[in-house]
Amino acid sequence: MEWLTSLGNAVQNPATYIDALTLGSIYALIAVGYTMVYGIIKLINFAHGEIIMLGTYIGLLAVNTLNVPIVLAILIAMLACAAIGAILDWTAYLPLRRSLPKAEILSIIGLVGGAALLIAYFTTGEAGDSMATAHRLVLGFLAVVLLMLLVSTLADLLGWFGSPRNNVKSDRLAALITAIGMSLCLQTMAHLLWSAKYESFPTAAAKIFDSKLIAQTTEGLVFRWNPFGPPLIDAVPVLLWKELVTWVAMLVLMIVLLVIVQRTKIGKAMRACALDQQTAWLMGINVNHVIAFTFMIGSAMAAVAGILYSVKVGGNIYPRMGYYPGVIAFAAAVLGGIGTIKGAVLGGLIIGFTEAFGGAVAQQYDKAFAFGLMVIFILFRPWGILGRKEAKRA
Repeated sequence: MEWLTSLGNAVQNPATYIDALTLGSIYALIAVGYTMVYGIIKLINFAHGEIIMLGTYIGLLAVNTLNVPIVLAILIAMLACAAIGAILDWTAYLPLRRSLPKAEILSIIGLVGGAALLIAYFTTGEAGDSMATAHRLVLGFLAVVLLMLLVSTLADLLGWFGSPRNNVKSDRLAALITAIGMSLCLQTMAHLLWSAKYESFPTAAAKIFDSKLIAQTTEGLVFRWNPFGPPLIDAVPVLLWKELVTWVAMLVLMIVLLVIVQRTKIGKAMRACALDQQTAWLMGINVNHVIAFTFMIGSAMAAVAGILYSVKVGGNIYPRMGYYPGVIAFAAAVLGGIGTIKGAVLGGLIIGFTEAFGGAVAQQYDKAFAFGLMVIFILFRPWGILGRKEAKRA
C-alpha cells in the first residue's frame, strides 16, 4: 500500500525525526501557557494563540526598526508579551474574580478606547493635511487620557490605593466566552495595525537560523559550528541551526520554569493556589498577583514559540498565525494532562511526532492525525497521560 510505503520511508528518514522534535518543542512551549493558567484558575485561555501572534510581530518590529539581532528580538518579545499577559488578565479575567468590578470596568474602557484611538491616529489622513493633523492631535490627546485611566485603574487593582477587594469565583462559561472575545479582539486589532498581508523576518536577520549545522555532501556528513561561514555548495541539510536552537530553548526554558515552580517562593504560592485558592487567601497569598505572574510566564514562552515557529516555516506572520499552533498546543496540553507542566511537554512532543509522521503519509491531513490521536486517547483516559483524576466534592 502506498501509505505504508510512505510511512516506512519516513521512519527511515532522519529528517522526519528532526522535524518532529522541532514541532514538539514548539508545541510544548505553547502548551505550558495553557496548562499553567488552567492549573490555577481552571480557565482555558483561548486568547493564548493571539499572544503567539503578538510576540512574533513585536519581534519582527524589533528587528526591522531597531536593527537588533533576532536573539535580542526574542528577549524583547518575551518582556512585551509578559506585560501583555498581565494586562490581559487584569482587564479581561480579573473582573470575573471580583465582587465589585467597578475599577475593572474603567480599565477595560481605558484599554479598548485607548487602543482604538491609537489605531485611528495612525490611520487618519496624511500628516501634511492640516485637517488630518488636527484630528490626529485630538485623537492622540484622548488616547493618552484613556491610557492614563488604564494605568491608574491597574494600580488600583494591584492594591496601591488601598487593600484589594476580596475575590469571588465566577461562572466558568462567562470566563470561556470572555477568552473567546479577547481572542477575536486581539486578532482584529492586529489586522487594523498590520493588515492581513504576510510578513517574514529579513533574510539577513534569520541567516544564523537557516544555516546548516550538519549537512550531507558527496564526501559524507559535514559538521558546521560556524553559522556565518561560507555556504556549503550542493549540500543537503540534515540539521539546521534553527532546529537545534528550538530544542535548546525548549529544554532551557522548561528547566528554568520547573526551578521557579519547585524552588522559589512564588512557585510555592502558585502550587498553593492550584490546590486551593481560598486557603491560599487565608494564608496571606495574594492570589490575583500569582495568577497575573502565571499569565506573564505563559505569555513570555508563547512569544518565544511564535518567533521560532515563524522562523521554522519561513515566514507566515499574519494576524491569524497563532490559531493553528494554539489549537494544536491545546490538544497537546489535554493529551499530556492539562494542569501539569511535564504533561504539557510530553503531550507537545507526542503531538509533534504524530503530525510529522502523519504529514509524511498524507501531508494535507497532518493536523487531523494529531487531533485524532488526542480524541482516541481521551476516550480512555480523559484526564491525560500525566494528569490526575479529580475526585468530585460533595
